[in-house]
Amino acid sequence: MGNDSRLAVAQVAGLRRQLPFLYALLIVNSLAIALTHRHNMPVYLSTGIPAALLFLSAMRLLHWWRHARHPDPPNPARAQRQLRLVTLLGAVIACAYVAWALALFRYGGAVDQAHVMIYLTTTTIGCIFCLATVPQVALLVGLIVIPSFIGACLLRQDVMYTVIAVNVALVLVVLLRVLFNGFDHFRQQVASQARLNRQHGELIRLNAENERLARTDSLTGLPNRRRFQDDLDELVRSGTAGPFAVGLLDLDRFKPVNDTFGHHVGDILLVRLAERIAGLLHGGATFYRLGGDEFGLLVPGEALIAGAIGARICQALEEPFAIGELTIAVGGSLGVALFPGSGVLATDLFDRADYALYHAKRVQGGGLCLFTHDLESAIRRDRAIEAALQASVFDDELQLYGQPIVGARTGRVEAIELLARWHSPLVGEIAPADFITVAERSTLIHAITLAVFRKGLAAARTLPDAVALSFNISACDLHSPATLAAIEHELLASGIAPSRIWVEVTETAVMREPAVAARMLQRLRGLGMKVALDDFGTGHSSLSNLHQLPLDKVKIDRSFIEGLREKRGSSVVEAMLGLCRALSLDCVAEGVQTSEQLEGLLRMGCEHVQGFLFAEPLPIAMLPEVVRIMGRRDAVT
Repeated sequence: MGNDSRLAVAQVAGLRRQLPFLYALLIVNSLAIALTHRHNMPVYLSTGIPAALLFLSAMRLLHWWRHARHPDPPNPARAQRQLRLVTLLGAVIACAYVAWALALFRYGGAVDQAHVMIYLTTTTIGCIFCLATVPQVALLVGLIVIPSFIGACLLRQDVMYTVIAVNVALVLVVLLRVLFNGFDHFRQQVASQARLNRQHGELIRLNAENERLARTDSLTGLPNRRRFQDDLDELVRSGTAGPFAVGLLDLDRFKPVNDTFGHHVGDILLVRLAERIAGLLHGGATFYRLGGDEFGLLVPGEALIAGAIGARICQALEEPFAIGELTIAVGGSLGVALFPGSGVLATDLFDRADYALYHAKRVQGGGLCLFTHDLESAIRRDRAIEAALQASVFDDELQLYGQPIVGARTGRVEAIELLARWHSPLVGEIAPADFITVAERSTLIHAITLAVFRKGLAAARTLPDAVALSFNISACDLHSPATLAAIEHELLASGIAPSRIWVEVTETAVMREPAVAARMLQRLRGLGMKVALDDFGTGHSSLSNLHQLPLDKVKIDRSFIEGLREKRGSSVVEAMLGLCRALSLDCVAEGVQTSEQLEGLLRMGCEHVQGFLFAEPLPIAMLPEVVRIMGRRDAVT
């Protein structure tokens, strides 16, 4: 018996199927010869010894028959013990049966002796076949029985018995050779099956690992978006899940970290953040990374539990992270929707958590926002606006207004900032901030931008060539090559000089993907357009933007102009103007409403201004007359 545990288990499995037949064969053949020889031999040979042998065989038959009914394989150690026992019993039983059979040779006539010969040879051959999975035992049985039989034949010193002995010996040799060939094939099958089992086990392990990786964020180790969606669907489908909360978290100042310190630091920050928040969760709450700096949260329980966990998360995000020698502070905005109060479908819960996140980020300036019925009303209004936008013919419904940008000293109109106004036949007058926001969320902003651009180019023909036109481009437009290609096509088809066109972008827009934004803006500048950075000072990494982006102008946000009366506010604006001069950038001050503000800007050297002091946004048809009138007056007086 070898040390191959898998082979031992397979051999025992084969024996469980075959040994009941072996003992049944022994019992039937032995009983038959005992009955036919009962009158020709002593009682102990016809009754006593056969009874003992048959009893032993019957016990072994019952033993193996019970095993055959329970197909579970034995463990390797037990299998090897069983093989050793089979070998020992095989030798003992073979010796007992062959001794009994040879003893019968001395009794009866030629027919009776022939019966004994047939009994020995056929029974041995049958036993050898039944022991095919353990050829060592089959060989042992054959070497015990057949040589004894051959010896008994040769002792007769008869030609016929000698020929029979030689024939039986040849049959034994061939049978054993075939048996061992078959066993080699059996062993190879066992080895192949073992390999297949290993491969199957490895495949199962790899599939499980792939499934785990497919549902796990590789950077933070958190469950990913796919796992979040699966878990959310399961909670919604489960009738016994009870109330739970869906949260969406967005970091407020993560992109500047990546842009300033590099993605390596950003990755470390995300890992530290995941570790910090994981320590705040309890009661089955699960934190997920959905992608970038977006995270998800599922919290079983009532609103108070979700609110408490959400508040702790937002508070934890306000604490700075120490990464090497850096101390980095980021905030977070978290929107939460409750099941079933905020919705009973996974898509509704996600949308409402997303809307609460948007409200937290854009309205509250960060922190936690729980979805409420007030927000529900806002969602319905946004959806009504979106539906109206979908049905709108922008070339007909959009009205173009313009607000002049003037020379601070001359008062002459240098450019017109074009602004869209929309009166929908379905929902009425909609504030620009409202429909632009909805349009950006639904990608309809591209159609609005192109409609405004076409109308603006048409209006440019009614204005002096010296007056430029300024168009606002959203972040969605800036990252849409198709929209920029359409703008380029409209400009070339209009015949308007590209140098008359300003493109205004906000810092928020360019900070989404600064490298992409820079390429797109450079493409527009390549056509001859001018690029202006709007709302300067309200975004992130302003100095970096001024240095890296292809800019021609900067517009100082009106919030800084409102603070000119204070010394600190005045110093900030003066510093901004000085920075623009150092970088050879034109500077426009927005929101100028009083003469005092204008005088202060003139003292600082500001050359371009815009605000209600000069003109409010007016319908585009009125602008040629406004330009003519303002060209005659002195802005200082």
